[in-house]
Amino acid sequence: MKDKRTILRPLGSGFAMGVPLILGIVMNDSSISSVGAMGAFSYLAFQHISITYNVKAILIHGAALIGAFILGALTALVPWSAPFMIGCMSYSAFLLSKIYRIPKPDYFFILMLYATGFNFHAAAVGDIFQHSLYLLYGLAGSVLSGLLISLIEHLPLHSKPTAFQKLSFKEKYDLALYRQPEMVLKALHFSIILFVATYVAFLLRESNGYWILISAAAVLAGEHMDKIKSRTIGRVLGGIVGLLLGFLLMSLHLSLPLLALVLILLNILTEWYMPLNYTVANFFTNPQVLLLMTIGSSFTPLQLIPLRFSGALIGSLLAMVLIFVMDWSLKQMEQSMIHAKQSQEE
Repeated sequence: MKDKRTILRPLGSGFAMGVPLILGIVMNDSSISSVGAMGAFSYLAFQHISITYNVKAILIHGAALIGAFILGALTALVPWSAPFMIGCMSYSAFLLSKIYRIPKPDYFFILMLYATGFNFHAAAVGDIFQHSLYLLYGLAGSVLSGLLISLIEHLPLHSKPTAFQKLSFKEKYDLALYRQPEMVLKALHFSIILFVATYVAFLLRESNGYWILISAAAVLAGEHMDKIKSRTIGRVLGGIVGLLLGFLLMSLHLSLPLLALVLILLNILTEWYMPLNYTVANFFTNPQVLLLMTIGSSFTPLQLIPLRFSGALIGSLLAMVLIFVMDWSLKQMEQSMIHAKQSQEE
């Protein structure tokens, strides 16, 4: 059953993305393919629990993604407010993910859709809401995929509520704080780092600086220093190979149907390798992003690749250096407190 689940979840992710891609081709609307594919990230809330749980989780995740995209696009109308907005969002999202024990990727794609919305250049507020509707195609594909995979796995319609789910919000908060006393402080640290990353992204917004924010958020998803170091290395090395692969694929000038097939395959491979090897997963993530950006646009490989790589490099290194400084400072403070206590005892 474990092997079956390992295979089915990536296939479900590919199916979810395939829905908006194919609909975009059939309806001759490239925005359905390019923007709708991002709505397919809603599927990543899928868990091996029950049909009801999956439908509810996918819908909630999808609504959060759409809301984040709209908020990011609205923030772009007042761009200086972006660092403050992302600081508040990341702080709240980190705490809520711990309090409610939301599984990975928890809030990462919400931050990613916020950054994508921030990069969207809208002429009016109406354009923002109209553009965000394309995400619904990906959400619909995610719900269909979630139902299909749940049925194939013979998941029950409902699952019995656990003791944790019956707890009130305050009880869940107290329990989370008991298990992770540093939770609030870590949330503050992460939000400060993303505040800085977003400010840098704001300064470089004319050259797709939003990739800096996405890379910083991806690296911080490791949460612990060792994993953050590993994810930084993996994101940079994986980015080099992935961008080369992306350049090759973009240079082929594939037709939209072939492009859709390649994107579905890349999405499946990304989801397959993400829990196994973060570096290898980035081999497929980067060409996927590049190809999605070229659908219905005039971007060329030579325009996108340097911007993508510089964004990944700056964002990853920035997050790692800042979290290292904060981690080192905390350890120094702890040692100082220990020495002070020992001196008092003597």
